[in-house]
Amino acid sequence: MGLLERLLAPRKAAALLAEAEAALAQGRREDAVRHLEAAIAARDSDPAPHARLGEVLRDLGDHRGAMRHFAGVLERLAPADPDRPRAMLRLAGALLDCGEQREAERWYRRILEIDPGHADALLCLAVIREDADVAEARSLMARHIASRPGAAGRLRRAFMLPTIVQTSAEIDSIRAGLERELEELVEAKPPRIEHPEFEVGATPFFLSYHGRNNAPLLRKVAQACRTVYPGRMECAVRPRPGDKRLRVGFISTFFYAHSVGRTTLGLIRDLPRERFEVIVFAIAPQPDALAEAIRGSADRYVALPRDLDRARETIESAALDVAFFADIGMEPLTYFLAFWRLAPVQMVTWGHSVTSGVDTVDYYVSADAIEAEGSEQYYTEKLVRLPGYFMPRYRRPVLDGPRRARAQLGLPEGRHLYCCPQNLFKFHPDFDPPMKAILEGDPQGELVLLEFVREGVKEQLMRRLGRTLGPLASRIRFIPRSAHRDFLQYIAAADVILDPFHFGGCNSSCDALSVGVPVVTLPGAQLPGRFTLGLYREIGLEGCVARSPEEYVDIALRLGRDADYRRAVSEQITARCARLFDRPDAALALGGELLRIAGQAADRR
Repeated sequence: MGLLERLLAPRKAAALLAEAEAALAQGRREDAVRHLEAAIAARDSDPAPHARLGEVLRDLGDHRGAMRHFAGVLERLAPADPDRPRAMLRLAGALLDCGEQREAERWYRRILEIDPGHADALLCLAVIREDADVAEARSLMARHIASRPGAAGRLRRAFMLPTIVQTSAEIDSIRAGLERELEELVEAKPPRIEHPEFEVGATPFFLSYHGRNNAPLLRKVAQACRTVYPGRMECAVRPRPGDKRLRVGFISTFFYAHSVGRTTLGLIRDLPRERFEVIVFAIAPQPDALAEAIRGSADRYVALPRDLDRARETIESAALDVAFFADIGMEPLTYFLAFWRLAPVQMVTWGHSVTSGVDTVDYYVSADAIEAEGSEQYYTEKLVRLPGYFMPRYRRPVLDGPRRARAQLGLPEGRHLYCCPQNLFKFHPDFDPPMKAILEGDPQGELVLLEFVREGVKEQLMRRLGRTLGPLASRIRFIPRSAHRDFLQYIAAADVILDPFHFGGCNSSCDALSVGVPVVTLPGAQLPGRFTLGLYREIGLEGCVARSPEEYVDIALRLGRDADYRRAVSEQITARCARLFDRPDAALALGGELLRIAGQAADRR
């Protein structure tokens, strides 16, 4: 570069940066990228265009590119530059977007070395560490709250619960601690939260896996949340001339190849259109074949951003008769969205199979086939027990080809494989003694579990199992998380599927039965532990349904060790399991119940 070019470079770079900003203001992000790249070429030593290009690439989803340019900003800032913590924060965020959690953690810790009270770094590091070390995460959140007081941080800290509990006694301590923190928050009368989907950014998700009655505690959670995020208890009823059909809006962030999407598609598809208009509100939708099937099954499909206010306003404008949440409690946006009265009737179903606790949710839609006598006590909503079969037009899982040999899957031949293909947070301490008894009773047996994506969770479970199973824990192996077609091959290679206590399988049990692999289950008192029972009842086979932990072990061992018996049970399952799939019963039953409920609501008005 000649002397004149070097002298003109700052002016040229500034002009290109201004052109990039103008392009961004007009929504022309690709043009902005070109201008910013040209600005960098003109004056590479300037960190500003690198920072702006990193932001644009991040918004375009090019996280690797964003990471490179945020790193470039740091390379161009002096060691004592006050902008370094901000640049490091951006780089750490980009590393997280790229799945580089450990490297992101390293940068957050470096920020805290410079500024121990940096509120954003404390929050981000706490969230990263929550699964691996909840005590450290809560300590970091306490420092965050000291730097940035308010209800959001206190709620976020209260909702930090262990992913893996070590003992049943710990569960009671955790729940008592949460209740105490909620009471302290309410007594403090903190100011309101405007954007809880971001500021709180969590729900007390892991309460669902404690095997306790969650209705009283989740009611207290919702009451505490409503003190700082009031929402609205009533909605205006807007008459719609012309169309007399009930307008039902289905709401979720999981309308794609997710368990919620798979179990809700049938309801969306099969509600009778002569009586219902069906609108799907898909929040932050992910494109895949199931998402397209849901889109094609709706009368109207509305994609919504991950923004609570915009989602609420859009749903309100639809003038719904019924707001139907496919799940509440799995993530913060729909949880706090439920604090608004969006329709005269609001209901939730078992996408997350536990009560919401929210007082603006009127009904919990379940089924008589999977609810126990007296199970109303487990819900803050009025329980709707649909008659008949409970799985709404569930597509039968099918192997993508011949069953793969175990060697192809990295599994051992000549062993009896007892597979429990559940998320590891479903492994309640009460399930440890049966696992131990199965391994003791079958020297050729191995437990096959599913790898966990987040760091530290597997290690916590194995620490507990090392204590409760002793040397038998060496006969536990993990299979990788994989696409559904590959996951189904692992299921087909198992001898027995084990349904864990208190919170068992639903989709995974459908997978196993579809390929003829028996599932051993001990039905719980509450819905999360009763789906497999419902499947067996529908096909008239209950030989794999235990009445006690001891019988559970006996059934599992007989299936595992006796190949002829296992084959006979498998043949019975295969002969009958077609009844479980592609049925409209649940949606038709829901339609009748919606008409009845909406009629009662109209009479009250």
